[in-house]
Amino acid sequence: MSTQPGVLLRGDYPDPSILRDGDDYYMTHSPFLYAPGFLIWHSRDLVHWAPVCRAMTKVVGSAMAPDLVKCHGRYYIYFPAAGKNWVIWAADIRGPWSDPVKLDVGYIDPGHAVDEQGQRWLFLSDGHRIRLSDDGLSVIGKLEKISDGWSSPTDWKTEGKFLESPNLLRKAGWFYLISAEGGTAGPATSHMVITARSRSLAGPWENSPDNPLVHTWSANEPWWSKGHGTLVDDGHGHWWIVYHAYENGAYPLGRETLIEPVEWTADGWIKPAPNAHRLPVAVQDMPLSDDFAGPALGLQWTTWRDYDPADII
Repeated sequence: MSTQPGVLLRGDYPDPSILRDGDDYYMTHSPFLYAPGFLIWHSRDLVHWAPVCRAMTKVVGSAMAPDLVKCHGRYYIYFPAAGKNWVIWAADIRGPWSDPVKLDVGYIDPGHAVDEQGQRWLFLSDGHRIRLSDDGLSVIGKLEKISDGWSSPTDWKTEGKFLESPNLLRKAGWFYLISAEGGTAGPATSHMVITARSRSLAGPWENSPDNPLVHTWSANEPWWSKGHGTLVDDGHGHWWIVYHAYENGAYPLGRETLIEPVEWTADGWIKPAPNAHRLPVAVQDMPLSDDFAGPALGLQWTTWRDYDPADII
C-alpha cells in the first residue's frame, strides 16, 4: 500500500504533468475552459513552487490531462479537447507558446514517448498509440492498440476499468508505462495508478506484480480517488510519484496535487517507499492579490473560455 502523500499544490490542480529539465522542475495541470490555460509552475527543489507563465491563450475546447515534455530542444504540451488531441510548443518554456495544433486522432490523455529508433509516439487512452512526425506536430499512420491494462479484483469499488493517462519513461533498458484506471470521481476507492513494462514501445507489456502503485484503499483515508500519476527523479537517486486526489469529503473543492516517495526494486519494478527520503512541506508562491501596477494582469488571473487582453483595461 502507498505511503501518506505530501501536498505540492493546494487548490484545484488536477491531472499533474511534471518535467525535470536538468536542475529545474516544471509542472502543469488541466485548465479545462479557463483562459489563459496551462499555468506552468517552476521549482528547483520540488518544495518551493512559483508560476512562470500561462502557455495557452486560444481556447479550443475543454483542455485536460496534459503531457508536458521536452524533445529535441523544444517544449511541448499535448492535450485532448473537443474530441481531438492537440499540441502547443515553445523554444523557451516561459514562452511565447504556439497556438494549438490539431492532431487528427481521438481518445484522450496523450502521453509522448520516443522509441529505440528515435521515433516519436503518442500514447492514448484505452491502450492505444499512434506515430508522431519528427517535429511532433502531426500524426502518421494508423492507431494501434498495444495494451489492455490491468484488471483489478472484481470486488473493488470502482467506476469501471477506464484505462487512461498513459505516461512513459525509459530506465535500464525497459520502457515503463504508468497509467490510471478505475475512473476519476466515482467511489472514493475508484481511481488508481498502475504500472507495466516492456523492452519495446510496441509491447508486449507486462503488468507489475505490485499493482496498483497508488490507490485509495478505504473511504476513511484522508485522500480520495488518488490517481493520474507521473514519475519524477532528482538526478541523485530519489524518485517520487506526483498525482492528484480529492480531500476526504471535499469533492467540490477539486483535486489537489500530491507527491510521495517511490523506489525501484532489485528486479526492476517501482513500489511505494514509506521509509525513503521525504520532502519538506511544499511552499506555493502564487500571489492572491494584484496591485495592477503594470500593463498586464498577473498570472493569478484567468477568464472563462474567451481571453483577449484588449478587453481588460
